[in-house]
Amino acid sequence: MLQPRQDDPLAALQQAVAHEDLQAMSQAGRALVMSQAKLGPRWSEVAGVMNEAGDIACLLGACHKLVEQVPDDPQSYVWLASAYAKGGDHRSALQTLQPLLKASPRDPGLNRRVGRILLDLGLKEEAEIVFRTALDANGLDALAWEGLSRAVTFQPGSDDLAELEQARISANEDISSRDRGILSYALAKAYEDIGEFDIASRRVAEAAAFYRASAPFDMDQHQEGVRRILEVYDSSFTGANQEAGLIDSRPVFIMAPPSCGASWLASVLAAAPAVGALPRNNSLFWMSGSPLGDQSREHIHAVLEAPREGNVLTGVGMDYLTYTQEILGDVRRWIDPSSLNEMSGGAIGLCLPAARFVRIRRDPLDQAWSILKTRFVRARHWTYHPDDIARVLALHNRLVERWEQLFPGRFLTVRYEDLLADPENEVRRIAFFAGIDADAVTAAAAQRMKALEGDPAGVHELAGKRIEPVREALIRAGFTLGGA
Repeated sequence: MLQPRQDDPLAALQQAVAHEDLQAMSQAGRALVMSQAKLGPRWSEVAGVMNEAGDIACLLGACHKLVEQVPDDPQSYVWLASAYAKGGDHRSALQTLQPLLKASPRDPGLNRRVGRILLDLGLKEEAEIVFRTALDANGLDALAWEGLSRAVTFQPGSDDLAELEQARISANEDISSRDRGILSYALAKAYEDIGEFDIASRRVAEAAAFYRASAPFDMDQHQEGVRRILEVYDSSFTGANQEAGLIDSRPVFIMAPPSCGASWLASVLAAAPAVGALPRNNSLFWMSGSPLGDQSREHIHAVLEAPREGNVLTGVGMDYLTYTQEILGDVRRWIDPSSLNEMSGGAIGLCLPAARFVRIRRDPLDQAWSILKTRFVRARHWTYHPDDIARVLALHNRLVERWEQLFPGRFLTVRYEDLLADPENEVRRIAFFAGIDADAVTAAAAQRMKALEGDPAGVHELAGKRIEPVREALIRAGFTLGGA
């Protein structure tokens, strides 16, 4: 491995990256942002590392430096908009890109970026316009078709459907497997819209096969990682001394696989006064907890048995609270729906012994099919094959069941189907558990139900015979299915 030059202002940052030390990466990045360093375009390197580390506040700081020092490069503003979006501030992201789009209204890349932000803001009509502009420049633009498919409801016999089908047919070897997969996912959604569910399920299978070729997943490595976590955080921690961590009751963590409504629930709970929500793709605790990566089971027990001021568990809790407050400000309660919570649950429970957890469960067949038919924009490479999906969901259950065992009384289990069937009472129950104003969140749930209803109970029944490989994979992974 080449060593960074010691006279390079990014030397400490590069060293931290080489050691895969997320905390050191954050600290080096923050030192640079606080300095008067004139890095020019190299601020994008800092921003890239902060994005990898999960330090959203420092990512924003580096991007602001990039804009200040390289104001004439449009990519500086693209970086800044991406940083805002990473932190869930989609309105600031939109405001950052609007002047660029006004200067280059036909730029397909800018139109796609703005379109995705508009979708995140729920502005589908505005998003449709910019995605169509991108398609005017290139009718085979897979990402523009994907965006358009999310912005509109296709109609039988529509020109959009015919053109999208033609784009799929016209795709040749010059188009990557990834883009061919994206086109097929978009078509699957289109055929769902018009009620042609058999064709839609064929397009799902085709899309997943294309996309999996471009995004391999190492299941054995993931399984080994879960095994190591369960080995460290074993049953000996049940009822462990809670005085070693940081006592703070504000965080409420949601543990749920994809397609269980975690982001929806976080947004609903955050509608209450003085409550904030972190984005689903945040990794703030994962970054904060990196010092625990070097701690054995015995080391953690030693801290619990003789807690001292400044111990590692308290330090991790303090860092997490600091990172979160930088983003959300001074709130009375916050919801963290991070997709990494299942992996971090043992550390969260020990470092933040007053934190609470909401677990969302869903019918396995519905869940697995919903995952398979979705292209996740933010790297979920296990979601394109039934066996990968089934095994990851089984590992998720093993992890969360361990955390429920270790931290009794701190978990509330919610069924996705109950959120759909009786959102008012179910959300009220969750609000009481989380210490949040129930009236405010029930009103928000009613206003946002359309987003949840787009993924209904019983969705696997629309897959027809193509649900069978999914069913068989779930059974192999140890699931007991009704009617199996």
